[in-house]
Amino acid sequence: MWRVQRVARVVVVVAVALAMTACATSREMALRRKADRVETQLKTEQKRVLSLPAEDATRPARLTHLDELRTTLSAANVALGTVSDYVPSAYRGTAYDVLDEVYGTIEWNIPLGPTDLRRPLPRQFQGGVLRLN
Repeated sequence: MWRVQRVARVVVVVAVALAMTACATSREMALRRKADRVETQLKTEQKRVLSLPAEDATRPARLTHLDELRTTLSAANVALGTVSDYVPSAYRGTAYDVLDEVYGTIEWNIPLGPTDLRRPLPRQFQGGVLRLN
């Protein structure tokens, strides 16, 4: 009887560990899909801006705006790639929340013009660096 209980406990612990790993992996994968979607939107908007007449006064500023968003997206993608290896498990959920907000902010700011009011990045990602403290 004692052995059965012990085996049952081990099975429960292993199942919980696997479930937690699956949740973390699926959260990371969901963010990777979101990053891909945002990148596609950025490329589409860049093509649209490049198709504007060369005389359009807003064209250079819009391209600069999109380049800045692309740089932020690259920094977020690098941060996402480091979370599973370098962020302690107790802080991973917070890191994923911050990155989710970063991707949402980039997505929100894509159609805006260079003089429009932009949504700011979360304070935990200012300067393109993920800070969890």
